Amino acid sequence: MAINGVGNSNSQIGSAVSAAVGSSSSQLVSEQAFLQLLITQLKNQDPTDPADPTQFVSQLASFSSLEQMTQLNTNMTQVLDNSVTGLIGQTVTVTDPSSSTGLTSGTVTGIVYYANGPAIQINGQNYALSDVQNVGSIISGS
Repeated sequence: MAINGVGNSNSQIGSAVSAAVGSSSSQLVSEQAFLQLLITQLKNQDPTDPADPTQFVSQLASFSSLEQMTQLNTNMTQVLDNSVTGLIGQTVTVTDPSSSTGLTSGTVTGIVYYANGPAIQINGQNYALSDVQNVGSIISGS
């Protein structure tokens, strides 16, 4: 005798995974997607052989860890965005592929905020914060 939801639980879980994660396989699972998958798993478990409670606790711990990491990432991004303004007026050296030495130095005159993060303005050019090699003095080529 088939019990509703048990026979096709793999296809329903697969559908939930596709809906939760989307079409991009490189995309990380969000909190909402994790909860969707967990609920789908619970709805489609076999009542005669329920999920191991230790697995359930492990999944909840994973969710808690994911939530804390997401919050930490948000906080770190805010700290970075707020601290970059401290570079205004500082002399910095940045990587610059268009320069003959591969480096450019100058005084930070402003900050530009792009969708992927802040950039600093030096000598009228914008450089990603990740391009900063040194703050406070000029690096001389060896």
